Amino acid sequence: MSRSNDHYADVQGRPLRYSFWAGALQIRGAVTLRVLGDVISFGVLSALVVLASRYAEHRFDIHVGVTVGPFEAAGTVLGLLLVLRSNAGYDRWWEARKLWGGIVNQSRNLASSALCYGPDDEAWRTQFIRWAAAFPHVMRSSLRGRRSLPEVAVLLGEAEADRIASADHMPDVVAVELARMLREARDRGMDPMAFYQAEHQRGLLVDHLGGCERILATPLARSSAIQVRRFILLFLSSLPFALLHEFQADPDMSFMDRALGSYDWLIPLYVMLVSYPLLSLDRIGMELQNPFDTRRIDHLPIDDICSTIERNLLGMLLGDPSGHGPHPAALGTLGPNETHIS
Repeated sequence: MSRSNDHYADVQGRPLRYSFWAGALQIRGAVTLRVLGDVISFGVLSALVVLASRYAEHRFDIHVGVTVGPFEAAGTVLGLLLVLRSNAGYDRWWEARKLWGGIVNQSRNLASSALCYGPDDEAWRTQFIRWAAAFPHVMRSSLRGRRSLPEVAVLLGEAEADRIASADHMPDVVAVELARMLREARDRGMDPMAFYQAEHQRGLLVDHLGGCERILATPLARSSAIQVRRFILLFLSSLPFALLHEFQADPDMSFMDRALGSYDWLIPLYVMLVSYPLLSLDRIGMELQNPFDTRRIDHLPIDDICSTIERNLLGMLLGDPSGHGPHPAALGTLGPNETHIS
């Protein structure tokens, strides 16, 4: 591929570089290291099978090899099962990504409604935007089972962050506070239609959170994963028997000569090459089940998403059309009774 085809530009004019070899050989972001131990284990197991079978042939004239035909059909079926499992995991990952895309949109819509139709009160507007910006951070921590809320402490203060962290379900505290502030805005003259629209956006945020919690609480069927892994184990453990005739040694050679001088060493290598994609697909299906856990390779970048929401909402509060308002630390941490922006 020519150099001109390797360089493109995105919508912001930044260069995009594509390299097949960089993608194929990249270690970071791949499951290679996580399945390498299992791949080597199957290689060792197949080596033991080869040694035992060759010894049995030489010592007792017992031939334990089988034809390779059934393994071709079994490999096809096993591959389809693994693809189906990977697709099921990817569906969960993609659904979670769409839910967080909805969280981005609803957060902006909620902030826009509050700023445009809410009370013309600097204290109320500031507090509402800060609580709305804190909601995604609290959702992220809740989905990850964490109680530390440093971003919320910057936005709302240590006291409010501690109150949220001590709740049984942390996002409920923020959702209730947003609802309370919307009711206050309605009592202070907010247009009823604008109030219902803002309340609808707040409700959608809670709905998106419920969708993420459903993904988190209902992993893929365990029985299916167990059966697929048993099929993999049976397939790879018996595959060396089918390869014995493919790398047949001279029957007149001694046992040691056949073990050292034949092509039997290719059998473990071949088994490892076959096991690598099978075990990788199985691992990918498992990695995609929980898209919120940072221990997973392909976890969603919800830290960046939450930071984007916070930046956009604070930019709206400061009237910055670019959406790149300053970090909340630059605004100062407001207490519940303070009305200024430092």
